[in-house]
Amino acid sequence: MKTSLEISPAWLAIADAHRHSDQPGATLRALDEAIDALVGRTLLTVLTVYPDEGVVERSYSNLTARYPIGGFKRISDAPRLREVLETGEVFIAQTREDIIANYPDAEMIFETGCSSVLNVPVFWREQIVATVNLLHTEGFYESFHIPVVRSLAQAALPAFLERLPIQRQALSSKH
Repeated sequence: MKTSLEISPAWLAIADAHRHSDQPGATLRALDEAIDALVGRTLLTVLTVYPDEGVVERSYSNLTARYPIGGFKRISDAPRLREVLETGEVFIAQTREDIIANYPDAEMIFETGCSSVLNVPVFWREQIVATVNLLHTEGFYESFHIPVVRSLAQAALPAFLERLPIQRQALSSKH
């Protein structure tokens, strides 16, 4: 964990990313870099939530070869995701056993060398608009990481809000 003097540039980098025209990518990359610098991650994904359609879309991944941007997942097919979206609570899996018990794609997670997970919902107007999902080695994530990740994710909120209308149109045309 970093000191307050080391944390400030991470929030500033996210704020500075908002001025770029390459949105939401610039802001999501800044979020990823800030989380990696302050907390640590092997894999970071962002899932944009479409509650009316019952799906989430992977709108960011730092490992696009394994977890490509644009993939959709039915919320009903992911029990842990469904619970995070229903309760609005952060979820931490600290062991391989936790992951096996909560994620249908556990083997794919293990192939990345990861065996701990931190799922953080992002809110706007009482609604969860996205989740930021971090994966790392076994036992890595602790409850003291939550406020840092939550505040960084909320600082990146404009990226999540911009993505919703654009992708909703694309999603509607697919059905």
